[in-house]
Amino acid sequence: MDAALPDATAAVISGPARRWRRLAWWSLFVAANAVLAALIALGNVPLRDNPGGTLGLAYLAFALPGHLLAFGALAGLLPLAIGLWPRSARALSVSAVICQGLWLCLLLVDAKVFALYRFHLNAMVANMVFGGALQDQVSLSWKTWLQAAALVSAIFAAQGLLAWACWKLLPAAPRRRRVLQAWAVVALLMGGGQVATAYYDALGERAVISQWNYLPWAQPITAKSAMRRFGVVSQHQVGLPDPRHAQLNYPLQPLRCQSHQRPNVLMVVLESLRHDVLTPQFMPNVSQLARSSRVYEHHFSTGNATRYGLFGLLYGLPGGYWPSMLDEQRGSQLFKVLGQQGYDLHLYGSAPLYSPEFDRTAFADVRDQLHQGPSELTSDGRDAAIVAGLQKDIRASQAAQRPWFGFVFLDSTHAPYHMPAGYPPLATPMADAIDFLKFGPEHDPTPELNRYHTAVHYADSLIGSLLDDLRAQGLDQDTIVLVTGDHAEEFNDLKLNYWGHNGNFSNHQLQVPFVLHWPGQGGGRDARVSSHEDWVPTLMRHGLGCENALTDYSTGHDLLAAPTGKRALVVESWSQRAVRNGEAIYVFDKFGNATALDARYRPLPQQTPDAASIRAAWEALTRFRNR
Repeated sequence: MDAALPDATAAVISGPARRWRRLAWWSLFVAANAVLAALIALGNVPLRDNPGGTLGLAYLAFALPGHLLAFGALAGLLPLAIGLWPRSARALSVSAVICQGLWLCLLLVDAKVFALYRFHLNAMVANMVFGGALQDQVSLSWKTWLQAAALVSAIFAAQGLLAWACWKLLPAAPRRRRVLQAWAVVALLMGGGQVATAYYDALGERAVISQWNYLPWAQPITAKSAMRRFGVVSQHQVGLPDPRHAQLNYPLQPLRCQSHQRPNVLMVVLESLRHDVLTPQFMPNVSQLARSSRVYEHHFSTGNATRYGLFGLLYGLPGGYWPSMLDEQRGSQLFKVLGQQGYDLHLYGSAPLYSPEFDRTAFADVRDQLHQGPSELTSDGRDAAIVAGLQKDIRASQAAQRPWFGFVFLDSTHAPYHMPAGYPPLATPMADAIDFLKFGPEHDPTPELNRYHTAVHYADSLIGSLLDDLRAQGLDQDTIVLVTGDHAEEFNDLKLNYWGHNGNFSNHQLQVPFVLHWPGQGGGRDARVSSHEDWVPTLMRHGLGCENALTDYSTGHDLLAAPTGKRALVVESWSQRAVRNGEAIYVFDKFGNATALDARYRPLPQQTPDAASIRAAWEALTRFRNR
């Protein structure tokens, strides 16, 4: 029988009516817990002096209820599924109390983590707490544990009381229309919040974007390309956020940089560039450059997707800082210093640099100087166009006798691997197109790999024209040149049915060529483990004369200094994070589970992550966060 319902009344209620009553109770119980969840979440929201002002608070008032109702409903799905059909409602009540109580406990832990570190509970934090790696940094007394136990007990007692009250408040025969109308309002809140999110994201409105950090585990839906078709274009935001509400304390100290030489700098980044293509067969021009350059043979991207690979390369930080940099629209310190030293900036992307939002992260302060390839062309045509544009800009800077910084991001090497019509294949058979539906564990990747190699060869020919231009103008001895990739590309190398990128953290998706031509520095092969995090601090120290300790603005190492020994690398993807420690790869999922894998992505006998490497990763991810 349903709780709080007299036996005689319960006996005459039909099965469908009983189920509707339980659905109504469940809806009321979820809504009441969403109110409690909102009170917990609002504890970390500055209401009087919110960084978004009136607009930010209005957005939060609309988005937060829908967000927490969605999580509460998810937490209540299992109780609803097991409680609708039995004759007694006890199973529904008890399981709902347990699930909603656990949800509120998780939210309280998250609120404490956010108050301390300005980010929400994530996989690495959960593993450190429950796996013991945090014990060397945070020691909890027995009184603290006793207080925590008392709080958890109070939460579940309150849940029991709330469940009883909801049964008491519920009419014996609630109207179905009211239940459906209530969920229609909830759906409107959820959908309307996402539409508002997509609109203000496309507009780049910091007042709204700054509120995302107050939504636990938010996954904002974005639609910048669609919004652009309706004339909604990102607007430049002036200045940094109010330091009282800033998520970041970055840099730790003001940068002191003064360079008397002011060398020119050319950064060439290729999409999805595998480590093993740096050969005279596939990249003859870059291979020739490599003979007089430093080649870092064990170099890894900071992520297996463009968002995180370019982020690390342009900031000198792990990709885990991306959300905060985006929320606050903090540009890279590199471009700030280049501007102070009078550099001309020539910044070219074959594909739009607003998706992902590099125009609001790394290039936030110089977005008016971004150029992209003609949208009507395929990637090979866009690549040729931006290389020609960069060559023209370099000649103009030379004529004006100004130092310059050139950045070009080539896209031909991204699937489906474009090259001009009639471009000769390096090997046959070569796929005419990339059909992703064909990919599978037994598929022979040779045709697709041949197409990829040919696209790499074409991109290398464009780099060759850039290098020839530098030599023709006598700039080759006065220009720092870097050639690398944003991340790598896999063709089922592990025989585990992984293709492309953003799938795993193995060498096949993270290890990229890193050819650094630095006039006055010796060439050769360098066997140290290096990271995309290392480029910015190396350039800032040796090229732009920054006197600060690298730890003031970066988590990277100096590539021109002696190797410092073994290091752990933090790497990111859209849905996971990993710590690479030598041959071990510790992969963290969204639920805090850690899986220890070897270089072939097979489970290691010892599954417990190395505590020292996890602590090093934690320090890197929290160094620049406000406490």
